[in-house]
Amino acid sequence: MADLDTTGTVDDWIENQAGPPRAVGEPAESARARRPRPKKPALKAVAEQLEEPPVAAEPKPSAEPPGAGLDPPDEPPRRPPPRGGKPERPRGEIWDGCPVKPLGVNGDASFYLDVHGQMRAIRKHERQSIMHLFGSQLPALCYNFAQWTKDDETGEMKRKPNRFDADTAAMHMIAACSEKGLFDPDGAVRGVGAWCDDDGQLIYHAGDWLLKGAERIGPTTHQGKIYPAYPAIPHPADAVEGAGPAPELLKLLGTWHWQRPEIDAMAAMGAVGVMALGGALDWRAAYWITGGKMAGKSELQKLIRLLLGEKGLIQSADTTKAGITAQLGQSSLPVAVDELEPGDANSTKERDIIVLARTASSGGRWARGSSDQKGVGGSLQSTFLFSSILIPGALKPQDKSRLIILGLDAIPEGTPKLSLRPDTWRKRGAELRRLLIDRWPTWHERLDRWRTACSAEGMDPRSIDNWATTLAMADMALHAELPAPEVVEGWAHKVAREIRAATEEVGSDADGMLLHLLTQPFDVYRRGEQHTIAQWLKAAAMRPGAGRTLFGGEGLGNEADHAKEANRKLARAGLRVVGTAEEPWLFIANKPIEQLKQLFRFSEWANGVWAQSAIRVKGARRPDDPRTLEGIRSRGVEIPFSSIPGLMTLDGNPRVSTPERADPGMEDFA
Repeated sequence: MADLDTTGTVDDWIENQAGPPRAVGEPAESARARRPRPKKPALKAVAEQLEEPPVAAEPKPSAEPPGAGLDPPDEPPRRPPPRGGKPERPRGEIWDGCPVKPLGVNGDASFYLDVHGQMRAIRKHERQSIMHLFGSQLPALCYNFAQWTKDDETGEMKRKPNRFDADTAAMHMIAACSEKGLFDPDGAVRGVGAWCDDDGQLIYHAGDWLLKGAERIGPTTHQGKIYPAYPAIPHPADAVEGAGPAPELLKLLGTWHWQRPEIDAMAAMGAVGVMALGGALDWRAAYWITGGKMAGKSELQKLIRLLLGEKGLIQSADTTKAGITAQLGQSSLPVAVDELEPGDANSTKERDIIVLARTASSGGRWARGSSDQKGVGGSLQSTFLFSSILIPGALKPQDKSRLIILGLDAIPEGTPKLSLRPDTWRKRGAELRRLLIDRWPTWHERLDRWRTACSAEGMDPRSIDNWATTLAMADMALHAELPAPEVVEGWAHKVAREIRAATEEVGSDADGMLLHLLTQPFDVYRRGEQHTIAQWLKAAAMRPGAGRTLFGGEGLGNEADHAKEANRKLARAGLRVVGTAEEPWLFIANKPIEQLKQLFRFSEWANGVWAQSAIRVKGARRPDDPRTLEGIRSRGVEIPFSSIPGLMTLDGNPRVSTPERADPGMEDFA
């Protein structure tokens, strides 16, 4: 390899340093006697001035990019190495004040923060690998691990310019990493984006530097977490004048034609704040913008991109789970998924992405395989924003409960086209980030006020998580001070009124199981009659007229006869109605009876999972003794018909009182 160019560099102080260590057993006096004396007195004076050679100084945190200003200093260090030896190496460091920081070991890899603050894994400590770690600090590397040569004229041993002992350097580096102990990068590394430390303090990782509270520092370690250097993401503004950008942003958002104009513009502004600081939050709702053509979805997405910055948002052209996680890495950046339309029946792409968003809401981890069979993974604390004309119908209740749907109506014809100046809204986005970061100390108390107000309105726990977080973030963007109770209560009342119907549609896994069961066809006669389980249950419970619909031509007499026959048929499928006509109960067997398995085939309640959801229905109970159904004894779950309102009505009418009848099916079917 060609010599490094030393012209005009700080390498001048390397050349005539203290000599190498003496050979083992060599007397000090004889060594001096054999060593030729320099003929020129000037050389002796220079040697005395350089008695204490300089070493690389510990870099101090600053606003400059990592690696700037880290060249070896002109002044000698305070703690020089012993004459002719190496600097003393503190435990866990390559040398005292070394700019490359060991992190630990994992398998055959040693991990470091290099001179730029990047995390690097080194498996082979080869010469060029070591040089890449030190970068601009190569002179310090050459000094601390010098190669020596004898001067032909004087016989003095001196350091070779621009050369280092790679073997000795590798030994010290591996030893320092080993002293740090085992290191798991998947659980310790935090990339760009917002984070919260163990004390509740916001840490905003901008890539080239961090904001820890009001302190601006370089990439570092903090409370057991590694914050390495990355390519920079959009920075917060240095300062914000006046009221800031939030009032103008809310005014602009109000120009879209929202389906819920009272709350959706405010929710959209809160969504932008949640996306900006999502990694620091305990809960992140997922947001879904939906609307037909000409509803302004594209312009709304453009506005959000300008506010967050193109590098402050993951917007993947590869809309797959693997594509998204590959771009996320270890960051907490928000993710925008455009045009996630319903796929075909066999497609799993939408489901996988939605599951990823579900995991991110409360914080989790992603993982996938790798070429070395060890797998790679990272933290999943990102806010997801979806956009489509249609929302896939395969969303499960647990997915719907994490969503805030922002519906848009079509823009009326003749409406002037919105003009968004990129420079204006990028600047306002930087100011918005600054405001939210500066006001973070009020976050936890502010969120508590919104949660209390939403809870007082009777909202379910998941809706409280979604809306309290979103509205508290919008409030923090608008106001530095905490909100007054009457303001929070007024907003909570409006939100509760608007979302009540949507919350009822979300349901639960128990509601979904019952809906699936009741709508399954049950053709016991194999005549192609499309009677459902719900119709058979009504007949077994002696609901007025239900038996005649099923048995009109069977020659059966009254409703009690209809109920017994219906119960006999249901028993083959692991179902039956127990109790009285006034208070009927549905019994669902736990055992995987074949016809019961067929009813739940291809559903998420297959293979006996139905029992888990059945016991979650309001009022459900487990009877003390098993029941016998067509010769099969099985324990199960009993669900009151009062928790299945559709079974207590007839043709859309409220329940009709019926005369007291005999128990419709208390006997077992042997």
